[in-house]
Amino acid sequence: MNFPQNPWQQGGYPQSGTPSGGFPQQPGGYQPYSQNPFSAPPVPVHEMAVPQRPATVETAFWIAVVLPLLVTVLNVVSYLVLQGWVQDSIGGSADDVTAEMTSAVNGVMMVFFVFLTIFYLILTGLWITFGFKLRAGRNWARVTLTIFAAFWAMSSIGTLASGGMATGLSETEALPGGYYALSYVQGGLGVVGTVAFVVLVFTAKSNAYFDASNRRY
Repeated sequence: MNFPQNPWQQGGYPQSGTPSGGFPQQPGGYQPYSQNPFSAPPVPVHEMAVPQRPATVETAFWIAVVLPLLVTVLNVVSYLVLQGWVQDSIGGSADDVTAEMTSAVNGVMMVFFVFLTIFYLILTGLWITFGFKLRAGRNWARVTLTIFAAFWAMSSIGTLASGGMATGLSETEALPGGYYALSYVQGGLGVVGTVAFVVLVFTAKSNAYFDASNRRY
């Protein structure tokens, strides 16, 4: 009895396969099943690319870095001016009681100055730290610094208002003019700087930069 020959012994194979049991080669060497069919699709090129940082964000970053440092320096100068005025106006007498009063006032001023300087330095550190995150496109840093800027602007407006009321005091009640001038400078820088910062980080170019950066993270 003759049995039909094994088609594999003749070197043939079914039309739907290959000698190795795989799938036929596609033109150009493309293998449709060479990759895991359950893998995630590739990320689009436009989402992988680093978005270009606009000038508005760069300027806002430098405001966040320079403005707090400048205000801290002005605060130190204001303290030195006020301390010199106290020393000249109260400590000019040789009276022991006056000398003790001058020492007590200087001690209170020093404690207040140290506390205020530490507070300013902490805020400055936060502004600079969040400023770098802002520069990198983190939207949460933009929101946080916007809240900081709002509080700073209100505080600066209060400083300007208190300086204006102090101009109506008599010479014996008023502080030295240099102290008020520095207060006006600090208040003015606070208002102008914070308003400029908020405007810059919410321009159309800035919004597009933060949106593109958020898609990458």
